[in-house]
Amino acid sequence: MTKNLISLKVKCPNCHKSLMDYTHYLNSKPSIKLHVEVKGKKGAINLCSSYGCYEKVSSVELVENEIAHLSCPFCKKELPSPTKCETCGAPLVSFILEKGGKVHICSRIGCKKHFVSFEDIYDTLTQFYKEYDDYGAHEADF
Repeated sequence: MTKNLISLKVKCPNCHKSLMDYTHYLNSKPSIKLHVEVKGKKGAINLCSSYGCYEKVSSVELVENEIAHLSCPFCKKELPSPTKCETCGAPLVSFILEKGGKVHICSRIGCKKHFVSFEDIYDTLTQFYKEYDDYGAHEADF
């Protein structure tokens, strides 16, 4: 079912290095590799990069309803967003899209709230449509 979802390429909002892991695939797409800390236990986590897919693989136990502290594997800085989840109130985590815009996900394990935001909607959507045109998207009339 998640096979046709668009795989988003993201980078760290702090050091701007790519977070894509081309050695570990989820849903047949490169995953997003991060450091994770849950209840004091630290490890690595790979998140599915397909928008709307919730698959993940972690080296530490992911305890339902706990907050996961996610950080960049390169600069080691946490990836917090100043925004709280509208669904559960937990802090959101933000990534920068390589083609412009941001992806926000909830840090609470089990919460499925996520969204994409754009600062310059015209330029970003034009780049987005060019990148993902093979998914059936076409440049819109703005």
